[in-house]
Amino acid sequence: MVRHARRKERAQGLIEFALILPFLCLLIFGVIDFGSGLKAYITTSSAAREAARYASIGNLGPTSGAYVECDSATTNAVVLKACGTMGNLKQAYASVNVACNPTCVSGASATVTTQYQYHYITPLRSIIGLFSGGSLPGYLTVTSSTTMRIE
Repeated sequence: MVRHARRKERAQGLIEFALILPFLCLLIFGVIDFGSGLKAYITTSSAAREAARYASIGNLGPTSGAYVECDSATTNAVVLKACGTMGNLKQAYASVNVACNPTCVSGASATVTTQYQYHYITPLRSIIGLFSGGSLPGYLTVTSSTTMRIE
């Protein structure tokens, strides 16, 4: 009789674990993706700040007003500085916009905006898609902008 009761308790524990496992995975994957996304935001923010500082000391060069991808062959020194500062982020997903207000002369403002398409590194999107019908996009766009006065 005692053996039979213990067997039922083991089966009950297994069923409880099977019920809680998807939520536990969702929590763990969410923490991992949130940390990686936060790292991407901090990196793009730092890249925008470094490039704006670089532009503010007179290294601006020609600007197009459009986003330039980091893996393109650009000659703009500020874009190269921002892309180089992004470190180990995938260059194919990063882009930089350099703009001056009103023109790129001393006393005006230089604005550097960086964008990064953060792709999930865990199956979080698939798990949430099971419960919500696929409401998460394929990637999140992380954007940061910094404006500094040109010296």
